Amino acid sequence: MNRAGHSPWRAAPLLWALLSILLLQGCAALDPFSPPEQRIERALEAGDYQSALELIDEHDPEPRAEWAERREAIVADADAAAEEAMREARAASAEGAVARALEVLETAEQQLPADTQRTDFIQQLERQRQVGLRTLEQRHDTLEARALVQQRRLLEVMSPLVRQSENLPDDPERLAQRSEPLARSMDAYAAATDGEERLELLRLAQGLMPESSRAERIAALERELREADRPEVEDEVPRSTINARLRQALEADDLTTAARWCQNEITPDADASGPDQAAQRAHRVLCEEWRERRDARAEQLLEEGRSHYSAGRIEEALGHWEEGLELLPEHAGLIAAHERGLRVAERLESLRVPEPLPDPDATPEDVPQAEPVTP
Repeated sequence: MNRAGHSPWRAAPLLWALLSILLLQGCAALDPFSPPEQRIERALEAGDYQSALELIDEHDPEPRAEWAERREAIVADADAAAEEAMREARAASAEGAVARALEVLETAEQQLPADTQRTDFIQQLERQRQVGLRTLEQRHDTLEARALVQQRRLLEVMSPLVRQSENLPDDPERLAQRSEPLARSMDAYAAATDGEERLELLRLAQGLMPESSRAERIAALERELREADRPEVEDEVPRSTINARLRQALEADDLTTAARWCQNEITPDADASGPDQAAQRAHRVLCEEWRERRDARAEQLLEEGRSHYSAGRIEEALGHWEEGLELLPEHAGLIAAHERGLRVAERLESLRVPEPLPDPDATPEDVPQAEPVTP
């Protein structure tokens, strides 16, 4: 307290207000009492073309004719800086450095005049970043869920073998606490997918936190997928026609079409005689031939896939194994090889650099068109 009875801190609000103004105005306004010409030059030195142009428009420094020419030069420099920022952002995006590209463009947004092309590119990059983060988050959660399911199964096997739970490599209660939120995440991810991917996510959720309602959804989805894979056979097709089509498929080495007729084999009719008995016998012989060729083809595809796998051609290996599983879904070797290949492909995919974004300046003719995908 001074002699006048006033605190020296009473002037603090005014001081803070002045400091706030200085901070808001940035580099171009470090000294708000300097002549406009000096503040404009300081803004240009800092690369803040937008502030420099605003100061020119606001203060209209003298002589006006000279600063009118100076303004044109600043606009040209700002345009060049904007082009350079876009080039740098595109290069960073092409390398997968989306965060770096956004940083460059957001700095340009602060220091350069508004530009719709730059704004659109920022929005495009931000969408890509969000999608990438969500995809990687789901992949991370899925990998964690798989590992956690295996850990819990291992502890269930080990528990009867130890005398005290402290001897287990992990705490079952801690794993159970981690399981519940992961199971909910798997349920949410499954709701946004369909087919085999949805089934896998639901099975993971069930392994983490069993629920009767989810078990029913899994069973219903399994039935739905089996029905979708089941080949359609025309009703009331004469047996002679079935054999003719089966024989034709075998002659063409079309084992998939042959399966259509042999997976729905003719039920032997004890009362059949003459031509009907002959058709039944012919059908059994043809289906036996199909099974032998199917098994041999499955083994061939398994070995060819292993050769591709050993050479590092994972996609080719998976293609051969999937073709084999279409012929023989219960083949244990194909199932194991395919699962192993999928895990490797997933690890490789997690290391893959994202595809670069298209050039915003490119015309439709310059953008490569994706080839149609054959179902």
